[in-house]
Amino acid sequence: MGLFSRRSDPKEPYAYPLERTNDRHFADGWSGPLYVWDIDKTYLATEIHSLAGLLAVPFEFAIDKRNVAGTAALLRALRRGRATRGLTKSNPIYFVSASPPQLRSVIQRKMLLDGVEFDGITFKDQLTLVKRRQLGKLREQIGYKVAALLRNRQELPWGAEETLFGDDSESDALVYSIYGDVIAGRLRGDDLVETLLHNGVGDEDAHYIANLSDGMATKEIVRGIYINLEVRKNPQLFEGFSPRLVACHDTFQAALRLFEDGHISQDGVLDVAEQLVVTYARQPPSLLRSAADLVSRGGVGLATVAALWDALQERELAPDYFVVDATRVPNHLPPEVPQSGWLTPERLRPKGLA
Repeated sequence: MGLFSRRSDPKEPYAYPLERTNDRHFADGWSGPLYVWDIDKTYLATEIHSLAGLLAVPFEFAIDKRNVAGTAALLRALRRGRATRGLTKSNPIYFVSASPPQLRSVIQRKMLLDGVEFDGITFKDQLTLVKRRQLGKLREQIGYKVAALLRNRQELPWGAEETLFGDDSESDALVYSIYGDVIAGRLRGDDLVETLLHNGVGDEDAHYIANLSDGMATKEIVRGIYINLEVRKNPQLFEGFSPRLVACHDTFQAALRLFEDGHISQDGVLDVAEQLVVTYARQPPSLLRSAADLVSRGGVGLATVAALWDALQERELAPDYFVVDATRVPNHLPPEVPQSGWLTPERLRPKGLA
């Protein structure tokens, strides 16, 4: 009997304890970009790696919450898309957070202060885990986040193309890759269970996730994965992942790639850069270094930076002594991103799984 069949018809169906809201109604046949964000260390600079930081989180007011630099401007730019300044396409934005639902009101007030609009949010029901004495699941995030993403996918239109945002403090790169492979149909059933077990997910949750995906349609949904290098991991650690994954040292790098791929407008990039310089005291030369780093890693084409450079200099967001001439470095083209193929690195898949 295969691994997957053991829980195909459980007497008491198990469900991962989480709390979800989805306030968006999509018209029949809707298609377009859809953005999913983690919260801690991706949108908000929450201290989750120390006991003192974790204990302080429930007692913070919305005004106390600090952003990862530039994320408020980036989220507003994604909501607006390529629309002219002052207009909005109202692109759908969803959040998946490992925080408990008791923080919902504080987080939603923070988003209101930031002018961040969103359509749904999922929280991890940590209180239920404590009541079940499943304390190990409080820190295990792969099973929770894959389950949350699949629960969302059950309600979202199949015309959506998802771009996912996370950070390097946990396992977001792997979570999003597994999710993309599941939806594309590359990873289902026993192979999915084995992959989850291989990466530390408990047996109960691995089978629950496999059951969630059983019978789902298949489509290449995940078009991009953005990982904020919050704990400053070396970007080379992500080289085994799909080229659809972009490791970013800051939101300016993310904005450059999102502009290149047609997700945000030039105004959106300028807004992110301005927030970094004005609100977070970044100096224009540091944005130059940030752009140069992303170009050198092949994350964005030099022509993209050149197309934005005059506008950045006009707003005093780029050093006026530096000229970006894409014709002098013709090999720095926009990165070629395959539209299919494994997202989960081979080293993180069980042996024998092609």
